[in-house]
Amino acid sequence: MKENQQILQASLLDRLLDNDPGVSYEPVQYRLLSIGQIKASVIRDLENLLNTRRQILPTPAQYGEVNNSLFMYGLRDFTAQNPKSVPVRQQLRHDVEKTILRFEPRLRNLTVQIETQAQNQQNFRFRITGLLVIEPISEPITFDTYFDANRSEFTISK
Repeated sequence: MKENQQILQASLLDRLLDNDPGVSYEPVQYRLLSIGQIKASVIRDLENLLNTRRQILPTPAQYGEVNNSLFMYGLRDFTAQNPKSVPVRQQLRHDVEKTILRFEPRLRNLTVQIETQAQNQQNFRFRITGLLVIEPISEPITFDTYFDANRSEFTISK
């Protein structure tokens, strides 16, 4: 059996989601997924993560564990900042990488790079690369990601 045809257990979230609430049981095929279906669920989860805006207030030092909680799920809101600014783009790149590392445990050895383009563009592209780890396999992945500054929205190409 080819690796990309291998059947793997769906993530806990995918097993808990009810895509068909009218049915009282889940067929086995919804609990077992191909690597392509798992990649699609990772893309869905990454888009949800990157398109969620988190609390902007800093966490008090005595509550450091809050930084690893759902309270910090998502990215800071960059809409009030100039997306043409190189420091703003670098900060956004850093936040994207840090947030994915914190909230997407299926991805390891992650790097996020801003693709070179004209500096006068408000919208820009990221390339997310890493290792998708789903026991018992791991596979290198690359996601081309587009950030629309006008809508403050990320889209990951499928």
